[in-house]
Amino acid sequence: MTDTKEQREHFSKLEVVERFGDECNGKDLYKHHEGCRILKRCPECDALVLCQYSVLHFYEDEYYTDYFSVSSREEAVELNEKYDGYEIEKEFKGKKILR
Repeated sequence: MTDTKEQREHFSKLEVVERFGDECNGKDLYKHHEGCRILKRCPECDALVLCQYSVLHFYEDEYYTDYFSVSSREEAVELNEKYDGYEIEKEFKGKKILR
């Protein structure tokens, strides 16, 4: 998928599996000022994606969503326990889309 419109349509179909909230073990699960992480599943291929939502409050609010492909709920939980919103971008070695 290289077309941004196609990506947006695909990601809009993801179904919520579990909401992890905004904090784990004292680490913020987002970048910038507020946000959260949610584990989602693709209804077409059954793939799991850890979605990180972040909001930057400046003159106008800016919204960011980062997608991290995970193999299981356990991997998503491990990432939440291990990395804050900035660290996950640097340390995650799997497929990711940062937007």
